[in-house]
Amino acid sequence: MKITFFPGVLLVVFSMAITLFGQAAVTIYDPVRKTAEKTFSPAEEKLVTTRAVPKARARWKDVGGCDEADNFSITGGASGAFTRKGSDQRALLYELCQTGNGFANNGLVIIEAGKIIAHFATEGGWNLNVNTLPDINKNGFNELAIETSGGMHQGYWGSSVTIIEASQTAAKELGWFLVYTNECENGGPEEYCDRSYKIIARPAAATVFYQQKYENKGDDEITKWVVSGKRTAVKPKKGTLKYALIK
Repeated sequence: MKITFFPGVLLVVFSMAITLFGQAAVTIYDPVRKTAEKTFSPAEEKLVTTRAVPKARARWKDVGGCDEADNFSITGGASGAFTRKGSDQRALLYELCQTGNGFANNGLVIIEAGKIIAHFATEGGWNLNVNTLPDINKNGFNELAIETSGGMHQGYWGSSVTIIEASQTAAKELGWFLVYTNECENGGPEEYCDRSYKIIARPAAATVFYQQKYENKGDDEITKWVVSGKRTAVKPKKGTLKYALIK
């Protein structure tokens, strides 16, 4: 039997395969990916500063340093449909004040059409950045991936990524992943090993996650992340952060 191949059909099938593969792999965190230094506009900064921050200061009025303007900073912004399907919204993450070594009082603001539609406060770590995830649990809403630093002790420190899903009345933590530490896996006192993890998700109602370990083969000034070992399945750790709605 003679088999005939049709290049046009093969091209379509190949393109569909690429599309499906692309949808199947979502990078939540990548140690070699560069992040933008500023991901919010002056107008968004003014909106958060004038409308959201005064309410946060009132909430933490008895906490030292939380009433000082110099301690406030916006740490990142992201775009997506967070509280309403198909919407064009912005999520801005801010740090009101640092309350200890690796601890801070933070806020998350959801903006739509130039107005604040949701504002949440939490007592957590030192937030570094926030990114949008493309609906990894297939419920029609974008999630947020918040990178946080903290837990420093005896020269060791690390960072994590927490996945948040927000509505107009609540912000739910779906879990978190360790993404960096300089503490050795099997080391003794005062031993340091830079290691990081690329976190990947396969979107589904029950999302499947994977991690790929990287080791720093450079130094403190110039890092050189090199893949170490095989990619393995991993489950997010359960978080303890509570996000309070600020009205």
